[in-house]
Order: sequence, then structure tokens, then C-alpha cells
Amino acid sequence: MGRMKLLALLALPLAIPIAGCTLYFDSDSSSGGQAPGDPGKEPWPAPDPGDPKDPTDPNDPPKSCGSKEVHVIGVYESSGDHSTTGHASVAIERPGYHDLVLSSYEATSWHITLGPNTKIGAVHLVGYEEQTVDVPNVPITHATGCGYSYPYNGQGCDTNQLLAEAEAATGAKLTTFHGCYQASVWALHDDGHVTSNCNTAAGYEVDEVIAKCDGGGGSGDWEKGSFDTAEPPACTGERFVRYDAEYSAWVGAILCGASNRYKLYMSEARNDKFLQIADFAGHGQDHCELVDPAFTMPDEDDITSGGCTTCTVGDLVDIQNVPVYARGYLGEPFERVTSRYWADLTTTFYSCGISLSQ
Repeated sequence: MGRMKLLALLALPLAIPIAGCTLYFDSDSSSGGQAPGDPGKEPWPAPDPGDPKDPTDPNDPPKSCGSKEVHVIGVYESSGDHSTTGHASVAIERPGYHDLVLSSYEATSWHITLGPNTKIGAVHLVGYEEQTVDVPNVPITHATGCGYSYPYNGQGCDTNQLLAEAEAATGAKLTTFHGCYQASVWALHDDGHVTSNCNTAAGYEVDEVIAKCDGGGGSGDWEKGSFDTAEPPACTGERFVRYDAEYSAWVGAILCGASNRYKLYMSEARNDKFLQIADFAGHGQDHCELVDPAFTMPDEDDITSGGCTTCTVGDLVDIQNVPVYARGYLGEPFERVTSRYWADLTTTFYSCGISLSQ
């Protein structure tokens, strides 16, 4: 197959499942609702942080997308009046811990209100003209750029670049994106959907991406189903499969005596034989990303360094002279290669802090 290219998270077909999340893409010219008003003439309520929960609180809603969510709002302008700074209002009703990425080409003053169980970790402002935000006691960063269309329409505000910068700035994967050429009011609702006053009357459209997540504590979008392996598997338990949109590949898991212990495989096509996954800078520790997209591992030699205290891998296995999918480090693309002596290593099992059952 040659090298499997790491695709941008969003360059995907409609409604694609990933582990724990399904991304839905929507371009809807009828969902804008009301026409933009003139927020500059209205008093803005002070943000009310309420009593936010710690992001690791076990009482957080079960459908959070991991311990931190990333929400991106992008416009070209908040109003048609180019003589003054525009105003934009964002209400975060969804409980949990969030990073916000707010982007406008034109100068914009962003106003944030929070629900009673909502906490903002950081706000990242992206624009070509001055951007300000009034949320207190929160780290704020500034960057140059903009993006409001998806797929990117090629007209200067590069949404692909904006989303890549959003993930780099926050250190987490995208949860939602809501874009419109002209809008000034948004609400992130409890269920993760975003509504706005996108000026659809002027012909502008809403472009939206929503991750529908299970909180990382269950089987997510794994489906129970059979698949063939190129070599006899070491484990004999139930089999599960899922499509990994980020790496454009199918991932298979065979249980190894327990729902939280499995052997992982990969295939380019659902009906092809699944190959073992190898590591040439370890023996599979970073492969837990294929089970939990929120998995992190700052120390490549310590699978628990990202906070998953129950994550572990089995004994080292030196696979030789067979086709495998291999990479060295977390986040790198996988490449189909022929395994080499003491170079492409794997493990007898993975335990990634998530149980697979159905």
C-alpha cells in the first residue's frame, strides 16, 4: 500500500466513526435562525463562572469527550459595519472543562457567558485584526489566521490551518467546529450542538462539525464483528472493529481474557486481512491512541505518563519478515512495511484504560 498518509481530522466523508466519537459534518443554510442584530447597542452581561467542576470529577456528564473538550468558532465578520470593532457573544451551556478557539478576520470583541457547571481552561483568539475577550482569570493566547468554511473554500480564511492550530494550541482533538461568514451570537448547548444567528438571509451557510462522544469510558464506536488476521492470533476472545478516521484505517481488537485487555491489528480495508501493529521506538505503548483518541504519553518510555494509570502492555514480541503497520511515536502516520529483525516490535496485549464489550 505504501505509506499511509496522516489525514487532517476533518477531511473525511459524512458521519465517520472514531473511537469514542462520531464526527458529523453539516452545511446547512437553513439553521441560522435569526438575522444578526447590532450587539454594540446592547449591554453585555458579565460572565458567570458559577461553580465549575474539576475536569476529572466522576460526576461530570457521561457524554463528555474526555477530560477536556475543544470548541472552535470561526467567522469572517460579526457584522456588516466595518468602521468599528464588532461584538460577538458565546454562551457555553455544556457542563465540563473546555478550551475555546475564537476566530474572526475582522476586529472582534468576544463576550463569554458560562453555565453553572462549566469551566474554561483557556481561550485562543485567532484573527487578522484585533481580537479581545472578556472572560476573567483564564489564560488567553493570540494568533494570526481565520477560518469559517468547511470544507475550506479556498478564499483566504484557511479553515484547515485554523483547525490544525487549534489542536496544536490546546493539545487535544477537536470536539466541535461552527463556522459562518457573518454571525455574532452562538450557544454551545448541553448536548454538544451549537446554534448561531448566522446570516443565512444574506446567503451565508453554517458549516459544522460535531463529535458525539461517550466519555472515553466504554467501547465507543467499536462494533462487535469478525475479521481475518494475516497470522494466527495469540488471543482467542471476542473481536471488535472500528474505523479510525484520523489514520484512514480499520482497527481490529481481539480480547485477551478480559474486556480491558486486547491485541490490536490494522487494515486498510474492512474485508482485507488485518496485520499486526509494530513500533520501532518501543513495543506498542503509543498504540493506545487507536483505542482512546484522548490518550497522551509525554514520556515515550512510560505508557502511564499521560495520566492513564491503568494503561499497560504485555511482553515484547520481535516479529520478523511479515507485513505489519509500523510507526515510531505517538501521532505519527502508520506505514505498511515488512517487519525486520529487532526493529519492528509489538506486544502480546494492550490495556488502554478502556473496556471493549457489547
